[in-house]
Amino acid sequence: MVKRHIEGVLWAFSIGSLVVAAYTSSRPLLLILGSISVASILIALPLHFYRAWKKWALVTNRREYAVWVGLETVAIAALISLGIYTVISK
Repeated sequence: MVKRHIEGVLWAFSIGSLVVAAYTSSRPLLLILGSISVASILIALPLHFYRAWKKWALVTNRREYAVWVGLETVAIAALISLGIYTVISK
C-alpha cells in the first residue's frame, strides 16, 4: 500500500517546494528548496516510467498504452534536454 503513495508524496514535495520557493527570497532557503525539488523529481520520474512500462503487460489495449507511455517518455526527455540546454547556454 505504501509503495503506491511514494510517487505521489515525491510529486507533492517537488511542487510544494517550488511553491514555497516562489514566496521566499532567502538564498539558503532557496538552495534547500531547489535541492528538495530536484531530488524528488529525479526519483519520481524514473519511478513513474518504470511503473508505467511494467503495467504494459497487464493492460488490454497494449498498442495504445505503449504509444501513450512512449509519447510521455519522449516528451519528458525533450523537456529535460531543453532545460539542460537552457542552463548550459547561459
